[in-house]
Amino acid sequence: MNKRTLSRLLFFAAVLVACIGLAGGAILPSETIDLQVKEPLEILPQNADFSVFPGEKLDFDVTVENHASVSYNTRLCFGLNDTEYQNKYVTFSNITYTIQSGQNILNAWLSVKNTAPATDLKLTVTIIRDLELKPENDIPENDIIENDTAPSLMLFAAGAKWAAQNGTSALYVNWYDNYCAHYFSDGADWGPYFPNLGATEIEQVEQVKNLTVNLLEQQGLTVTCTGDIPNDLSGYDLIIFEAYYAVEPQHSQPVREYLANGGNVVVTAGIPSYFITYCKNPWPGEGGIDLSSIQDWFGSASYTNSGGTADLAVDKPFSTTLEDQSQVFHMETYSFAALTSVDDDAQIIAYWSAGGVYAFTHEYGNGRVYYQSAMDW
Repeated sequence: MNKRTLSRLLFFAAVLVACIGLAGGAILPSETIDLQVKEPLEILPQNADFSVFPGEKLDFDVTVENHASVSYNTRLCFGLNDTEYQNKYVTFSNITYTIQSGQNILNAWLSVKNTAPATDLKLTVTIIRDLELKPENDIPENDIIENDTAPSLMLFAAGAKWAAQNGTSALYVNWYDNYCAHYFSDGADWGPYFPNLGATEIEQVEQVKNLTVNLLEQQGLTVTCTGDIPNDLSGYDLIIFEAYYAVEPQHSQPVREYLANGGNVVVTAGIPSYFITYCKNPWPGEGGIDLSSIQDWFGSASYTNSGGTADLAVDKPFSTTLEDQSQVFHMETYSFAALTSVDDDAQIIAYWSAGGVYAFTHEYGNGRVYYQSAMDW
C-alpha cells in the first residue's frame, strides 16, 4: 500500500468515526420557527352602492391588491344573498384576469333580466387564484379561447378581434336584448322570433348572448349589449350585428359613414339582407338577395342560402391554430346564409361545401368588416 492510499483511508476513517459519534449521542441545539404562507390577494373595500333596472347591464370595477411580487391568474366569483333570485334573473361576467404586483382594477359586469322583480340584495365578491391556468406569458395569442371552444366560435372571436383594429369598446346588437326590448312592448306577434320562443328557447337565446360576450371579453373587448342600433355609432370601436330585426335600410348609410371614419363591424348570418329591405320576419325573400346597394362597404353583391360543411380557405386565420381546409362548421341543412359575388379585394376565409362564402373580411375607408355565416352555439 503506498502512502497516498494510506492517507486516504485514514481520512475516511476519521470522518466515519466523527459521524458515528454524532449519531450515537451528541445532540445539536435546534429551534422551531413558525412559517405562514399568506394569501397574496386582497379585495379592497368598495365605497359605492350599486343600482340597476331590470333589463339593464351594469359595469363596475373591483380593486384587488396583490401583496406578492409575482403575478397570478384569477377569477372573480359573485354571489347574491338570494340564490334563487340570482339563478333566475342575474348573470355575472366570467373573466380570467392576470393580477400583477400592487393594486389592480378589474372590470366586471352584471346583467338583470327584463322580467326581474324589484328587490334589495347584498352582493359578495370573492377572488380565486386559478392554479390550473398557465402564467400569462406562457399563453399564446388566442389560446385562452381555443382549448374548449368550437372552431366556428374560435373563428368568430378572432375575426372580431381583427376587425376591432386594437380598439377595445364593442357594441353587441343581440337577439336577446332585441327580444326584451320589443316582444312585450310591441306585441307577441312582433317578429315573429324564431322558433316561437317558449321559456326554454328564451334561456337559450340568453345563453348565446352570454357566451358571445364572454368570447369577446376574452379578446380584450369591453362589451355593451343592446337590442337596437343607436343613432350615434361613433362611441364604439366595433359593432357586432346579430339581431335581424334591429337592422333596417335606414342604417346602411350611418354604417357606411362609420366605417369610412375608422369604425369597424362584424356582420353575421342573414343581417346583410336587412340592410337592404325592411323586414320583421326571418325570411326577407327575394327582396334580400341583391346586396349591390351595400356592396361598396360590405364587400359582397349577392346573398343566397347554403349549408353542409364550411371549410377554411386559408391557414391559421387571425393567428388562430385552425389549419387550411379544416372544417369549422357542419350542419345537414341548407338554409344557412351564404354570400356570392364577393369583391376582389376581400379576403375569403371559408367556403360552404354546397357553394357560397361562409366567412370573409373586407376593408372600406379606414374601417374593417368581418362576416361569418353561422356559429356552433
